[in-house]
Amino acid sequence: MSKASCHCGAVVVEVHELPARLIECNCSICRRYAALWGHLTRTQATVHCDPGALSSYFCNDRAIEFFRCKNCGCVTHYDSVDEGPDQRLSINFRMFPAKEIEPIELRYFDGADSWEFIDR
Repeated sequence: MSKASCHCGAVVVEVHELPARLIECNCSICRRYAALWGHLTRTQATVHCDPGALSSYFCNDRAIEFFRCKNCGCVTHYDSVDEGPDQRLSINFRMFPAKEIEPIELRYFDGADSWEFIDR
């Protein structure tokens, strides 16, 4: 199990196993967040924080909800609005130490235009 947190430590993420790949997306919001997303399920990762420690933002079609720490502002994860343990929970792996994520494959996703993976 790996753990990471936002800058101030108010939000802690536990990942039961590291994802096979991380995604860097260039869509309008992911580019601004500069996140590296690890797509897991709600059974593979857990977010721990006190009630009220997070604020959220729905983007466009309201299918996913982005979360950030209210104290330090770090974007920590996004969650599908669908219910169930197998629904996606995407963690911002920029919260993890660089040495822990360096071995993980990095894919680039063109969320701004083609909605396809692109090679650089």
